Parts: sequence; C-alpha cells; structure tokens
Amino acid sequence: MKPGKASWWMFAALAVPVLYFAAQFLPYYHSGGTFFPSMWSVFWYPARNEQTINFIALFYHGFRVNELATALLITQIAAIFLIVFTLILKTSGVIAFLLGGWGIFGIISFLTTRSLAFSPVNVYGGIASIIMLLIFLSAIILSALYLIKLYQNYVKIVKLYELEKAEQLT
Repeated sequence: MKPGKASWWMFAALAVPVLYFAAQFLPYYHSGGTFFPSMWSVFWYPARNEQTINFIALFYHGFRVNELATALLITQIAAIFLIVFTLILKTSGVIAFLLGGWGIFGIISFLTTRSLAFSPVNVYGGIASIIMLLIFLSAIILSALYLIKLYQNYVKIVKLYELEKAEQLT
C-alpha cells in the first residue's frame, strides 16, 4: 500500500488500544457509596475498593479480584505490545493479524469472566465493560477491513503482472 493512503490504518490501529486504556478509567461498579470506582481502580487497588468488591461478591459467590486478571492484565500487556509493534511495523499486514487476535482474545476473556459478562451487576454500572467489548469488536472489524484491502491490492497487482506478462509474449 502507498504510505500516504495507509496512514489512516496506522492511526486507527493505534487508537483502538489507546481507547481501551482510556475505557478502564470510566466508572465501573457502583456499590452504593459516594464514588464510582473505575475498573482500573478495582483491579489495582482492591484495598481501597473493599465496599465495591463486597458488592460484586453479593452476586458472584466467592468473587475475588484475581478473576479480573485474565481479562484486564493480559489484555493490557498485549495492548502495550500492539502499540509498540504498530509504531515499528506501521502498515504491515502482521499488525492486522495481531489487532484481530487481540480483539478476539479480549472478547473471549471478557465473556468468560463472570463479573464482566452481561449480568445483574452491569445494571449498576457496567458501562465500562460494554464499551471495552465494543472496542474489542472494533479491533476485529478494523483488522478484517485492512486485510480485505490488502487482498484487493494483491489481486490488482497479480492482474497487472499477468497483463504485463501477456503483453511481453505478444
């Protein structure tokens, strides 16, 4: 792809993980207290959010903050690597595969984590998890669109090559 036309891809591929990090600071659960802690705050500072954790435990027997590790910590680390690889490889198709894989993993991890999937707790303030699911879905869609565009460019190049080869034979 031409560097000028592919710049939209790099910015979009960078924006998705950055929006993911921003969504973690949105209000997450409201436990009846005076403030709405974010998902980031509940995960990294459980001692400060004991009331919220106890509230979530009312709906999920045996809930522990460690249950959020797969859905948050691994996707955070993967998002950091995705940002770094996007800056290094820029318009490579490898970034599209990484972005799509990250989106698929994020959706699976969120839907298999009890406190993040659609549940009674989300009624009280799960907008952050819904936004994060939409971000993962947009990563998959963006990846698919870019791979389709790469395939279309490949087909054009093959047709040009075949046309040039046919002209040389005549």
